[in-house]
Amino acid sequence: MSERQDGIGRRSFLGVGAAAAALGATAAAETRPARAPRVESTRPDFILDSHIHCGGDEAWVEEMVAVYRRHNAMACVLTWIEDLELMVDAVKAHPDVFIGYGRVRLDDPNAVRQIETFKNNGFVGMKFHSPRENFDHPSYFQTYRLCEEYGMVMLFHTGISSRREFESPTWGSSARMRPIYLDTICRQFPRVVVQGAHLGNPWYEEAAEAARWNPNLYFDVTGSTLPKLIKLGRLDRLKEILWWGAEEGEANPHTLKDGPGAWEHIVFGTDEKPSGLEPNIERFHMMLDANDVPEPTRRRMWGLTMAEVLGIDPETRRVRDQSAK
Repeated sequence: MSERQDGIGRRSFLGVGAAAAALGATAAAETRPARAPRVESTRPDFILDSHIHCGGDEAWVEEMVAVYRRHNAMACVLTWIEDLELMVDAVKAHPDVFIGYGRVRLDDPNAVRQIETFKNNGFVGMKFHSPRENFDHPSYFQTYRLCEEYGMVMLFHTGISSRREFESPTWGSSARMRPIYLDTICRQFPRVVVQGAHLGNPWYEEAAEAARWNPNLYFDVTGSTLPKLIKLGRLDRLKEILWWGAEEGEANPHTLKDGPGAWEHIVFGTDEKPSGLEPNIERFHMMLDANDVPEPTRRRMWGLTMAEVLGIDPETRRVRDQSAK
């Protein structure tokens, strides 16, 4: 068994369910394959929120500490350069809660310089949003190459984007942020870990298919994705999108040999205020149950996958010194 199979690639699958139905005028019974007991969520003993934004003041820091410690949770905090000092202090004071991610505008001529500043201050990831070109435009490759060199996770907004300005024209288009562009980035920069936000809402299939062939690509399901599916009664639709299995390997030419199973490409996140952690935990539980996700895979989705990526010990909730890599 390979190291990947024993770690990220460890998987289990559920059997098929059991039912018997009376058919025809004689009420003859037709036996169907037995259905295994439904897998129900248990409380995770470690949570890593891979997507939350810096609130910008000490009151927010205090709220984060109170809420996240209550759930044994850590958070990757997306931080503008203006809030750098606040987050540096928060990480130093509460390393069991805060993980520093920077945030830059790809079209800002100072983007590379800002990424260097974030890296020099111990930040381990970067967030990108609202590019003027498509995410996979070669003009952005210098930025991505720097993140790859630094070993920084790259988190991209994908899918529909909110609007808050209506009185004057604003630059931006959700079409620039389709999840398929992350396929190009993963192929061009295979040593970097890429995360797409919101599973590409509404381009879910596109997001999943991009992940299928890229073992370094992950997605969170933050934003309106889960509330929408809950409202429609279609949480189980996700297993139609995340359809391939990890153990198919050589037997199935349509999946990566030794690659992650479909559900292992999904990681937990909130993209809300600290008070949003508990409602997001509840929705994530509902999604896992509706799709019969096996328990070992659930633990990875809750946080073990990103802990492995970031070099975090789930027991101590501490990030390794990235300069030691």
